[in-house]
Amino acid sequence: MNLERLRADVAEALGEPPEQIADSDDLLDRGLDSIRLMSLVERWRDEGAEVGFIDLAETPTLDAWSRLLDRT
Repeated sequence: MNLERLRADVAEALGEPPEQIADSDDLLDRGLDSIRLMSLVERWRDEGAEVGFIDLAETPTLDAWSRLLDRT
């Protein structure tokens, strides 16, 4: 899954324009709560990603998520 797709999905969950979310922004500080994060995890799992809630919550940035999802 590419970085721009992640950005678009997170932006949709936050109700923000994608261009306002930087690669290194702490997404929890930006308002991504556990319910929205779980929704993203479920969406990405449905598309074949092998990712867990804890994995994403530990380092909540697009950069980190992109690296993590590239490995799955």
